[in-house]
Amino acid sequence: MNFERGSKPNPTGNLIAYCHVFGENPIAPGGKIIASNVVVSFLKIGDNYPVVTFPPVALPSKEELMKILSDNIHLYDVVQLPDFQMPENKDSANQYIQERMEQFNSMVMRYVEFCKAKEKKTQTTSLTEHLEQVSEPLETLASLSLEFRNTSGIAREATRLKMERIVDYFHNNHPTLDIDNFKKALTVPGKMGDELIGLYIQKFNAIQIENYETASDLRRRILEIESSTH
Repeated sequence: MNFERGSKPNPTGNLIAYCHVFGENPIAPGGKIIASNVVVSFLKIGDNYPVVTFPPVALPSKEELMKILSDNIHLYDVVQLPDFQMPENKDSANQYIQERMEQFNSMVMRYVEFCKAKEKKTQTTSLTEHLEQVSEPLETLASLSLEFRNTSGIAREATRLKMERIVDYFHNNHPTLDIDNFKKALTVPGKMGDELIGLYIQKFNAIQIENYETASDLRRRILEIESSTH
């Protein structure tokens, strides 16, 4: 399974599975994306975890799926399935659809197993999970920056769309914060980029509470890291 958001060790139980369509779309003519929502309930019955698989839908473009995901991206795991391309021969097409359904059902079963495995181990709340529970704009920005760096594909782009709305908020309400440089820091790879983003968030927080001495110290450390990346 190709997770673009989420992971096998810590599934949410709420999965969006999608694929790109080339040629005929059996759900809706012209649709370039097929997507389905799979929900696994942790209110298990014995050892069985109830599963609801919603009927697949066709979307006109990848951008449309990104828009749908962006508002609630933190609620979902996102998995990209192999591209869908219907054979022209009718008999082959029927066989192809049957095979794709079997593959999809197998994927659902694997996802349920990931949910079972999660239930069996002790869970600790990660920084990302903690930040997603708060609503303050600065904390939300911190959360989304982690999401952006740890996702890929459509899930990454959906996170970017949501993050841009928070960035616009800061531009309009906190013009003293150098949000543009923060956005550039998101492109710095590895641990250095992680540290840089954390320092920016700490500096923004220091400025908001008018702790300018701490903000100045953080700025010096930020400049040291940024100068070493050029």
